[in-house]
Amino acid sequence: MLERLRLSGVQLQRLTRDTTLTTEVYYIADYKTGQRPYEGHYLHNKVELRTEQQPLTFRRGDFVATLDQPAARYLIETLEPQATDSFFAWGFFDGILQQKEYFSDYVFEDVAAELLKRDPALRQRLDNLQKANPAFAASGAAQLDFMYRQSPNYEKSHLRYPIVRWQGGKLPVE
Repeated sequence: MLERLRLSGVQLQRLTRDTTLTTEVYYIADYKTGQRPYEGHYLHNKVELRTEQQPLTFRRGDFVATLDQPAARYLIETLEPQATDSFFAWGFFDGILQQKEYFSDYVFEDVAAELLKRDPALRQRLDNLQKANPAFAASGAAQLDFMYRQSPNYEKSHLRYPIVRWQGGKLPVE
């Protein structure tokens, strides 16, 4: 991807030191994939996002691209996951769509019960979901999956888009 950006005239800078920034992080909430390949790819479309403000630590050598350059439009069209010709649409980041870790029901049931006992707000959210959604209330598997996604065991990179937005001051770049 970096080579494609460079070939398209994108000016990239590298961080000169580790730094923590509060960024806008995208999570893929939903998407559709075409039924037939187009130019060798099954394109993603109808992408829906969930965004969060999160502090993230970036390492010395990580790349930064700013929009104050002639290739700004290209950056937006390729890096914004909802864009028709984004790298996400073309399948460059399909790894984030795969959940690598999961749980065994018989093991996680006790963990979920403990989480509910320790976190009344989480218990309330689960109760509200059960009341609002009869199919969810009738499915033990759906409820365990919900609990797993709220737990510290859930892999934080699942569905997290690897490009973030940052608006702020000066960055330590070369």
